[in-house]
Amino acid sequence: MLTRATKRKFNALEECRAVLLVWSGRQSASDVCRMLKVSAGLLTMWQEKAMEGLLAALEPREGRAAKAEQGPVLALPLKRLMEKKMADREGLERLNGRLARLNKKTAAVTLATPAPTGG
Repeated sequence: MLTRATKRKFNALEECRAVLLVWSGRQSASDVCRMLKVSAGLLTMWQEKAMEGLLAALEPREGRAAKAEQGPVLALPLKRLMEKKMADREGLERLNGRLARLNKKTAAVTLATPAPTGG
């Protein structure tokens, strides 16, 4: 009788190490996937989760002046992922602004429309 292989759980430290191996350029994504026996999709998910956490941690907090320093040169895969995440965030902010404007217009039209009279 064949038994199914149990699904391995990775802790945060193992995920970070895998992501950093790729981001630092020490190993390719395919090498890391092969070494850990994980799919490329799972490694991509770990990278996206790491990038979201990194961007959230680096966001300026209220009351603290943001320092615009140029950081170290980033490995190309990390740079691409960071640019994609920032573009996704900017697009989401634009959509949220557009939705807010549409909601205001809808509310204004609703208030300006006279109620039907029964007659």
